[in-house]
Formats: sequence, structure tokens, C-alpha cells
Amino acid sequence: MRPRRRHSSRTARPGRWRFAAILVLGIVATLASGAVGQRAVARYADIDGCATGCEVAAAGWPLPYVVDYPGLSPANEASLVGLAMRVDRLRPEAFAVDLLAWTALAALVVLLLGRRRR
Repeated sequence: MRPRRRHSSRTARPGRWRFAAILVLGIVATLASGAVGQRAVARYADIDGCATGCEVAAAGWPLPYVVDYPGLSPANEASLVGLAMRVDRLRPEAFAVDLLAWTALAALVVLLLGRRRR
């Protein structure tokens, strides 16, 4: 029989918890940035005047990833609630860039906090 190795709770797979914390922080920050209102140019072929692009309300930061759909959305606003109700539209590329940016920032914060504790 092999002797059992002793692991302290401090060294037992800290990478998984740290990775999960960073990912959760990135997702939460990205969704929270949906409260930041902006304006964006959107093209909707099925709406007159927007086939070549029109300025609409948008949400998300640094890139707006929720954009207003003028045909359905009330009062020229964009939000995550409107996205869930399908009255606003998601820009998946912008959402991915925002998620990447916020997750990188969360990783930097976790890294700096980890170094500070040492």
C-alpha cells in the first residue's frame, strides 16, 4: 500500500475555486454593466428607416450588448428585462467582448488580492 499524502485545506485545489470565483465575478460584472445606458446604431431590415441603420437605445459597457428593437420596445429604452421579454435584441459578439473584458478585470483583482495576502 502507498502511504497517503496529507493535504492541507489551503493547498487542496485552490485553482478551481479561484477560477470559479473569477468566472462568476466576470459574469456578474457583465450583467451589471447592462444598467449602463448608451446609444448605438442598429440595422433592422424589417423596419422602415432602420434598414440602413438608425440610432437606438442600448445597454452594456464597454460595448453595448443589448439594443432596442424599435418595433416592440416601449419608450426607446434597452434593458436586460427587455431582452428577457424578447422586446430588445442581444449582440452576442459585444456580449462576448464585455464578458472577456470583465472576466480579465476580475482575474486581475483576484491576482492582486492574492498577492496582497502573502
